[in-house]
Amino acid sequence: MKELMHPTRVVPAAFLSAIGLGTLLLMLPFATATGRGADFVTAFFTATSAICVTGLITVDTPTYWSAFGQVTIMLLFQIGGLGIMTAATLLGLVAGRQLSLSGQAIALTEHGHLNRSEAVSLMKLVFIVSIAIEAIVAFCLWLRWWLGHGMKAGEAA
Repeated sequence: MKELMHPTRVVPAAFLSAIGLGTLLLMLPFATATGRGADFVTAFFTATSAICVTGLITVDTPTYWSAFGQVTIMLLFQIGGLGIMTAATLLGLVAGRQLSLSGQAIALTEHGHLNRSEAVSLMKLVFIVSIAIEAIVAFCLWLRWWLGHGMKAGEAA
């Protein structure tokens, strides 16, 4: 069982699981504006693009996807973005401890992090800071669209 939980298997498995779940959710009838559901290729491409934070699309997101589909895509972007930020932060933590390149590779490959409680605390901090920054930027954009461009408050949201 320990071999199955090896970080070199967990990370790709987590990405594939998120892509698979996202694909299934985007294929649901209520995920599209037409109520027919997306075909497999469109749903798979969109889920993969979102989880990998590329932003590539094959359909017009605001018109093709329903609110449920758009929220699903947004959550996939969040999951992918937080994964990248957490990995970068953990790499920064390892680099900050002045480990040799081989020591960094061993620590990340064998353990995924240096200390379990440190890593959990760090991931929580990354999540909170990310959400806080996104909320502040979203509020600033909302104000700009509402006050600066004359949009109705609900439309600007």
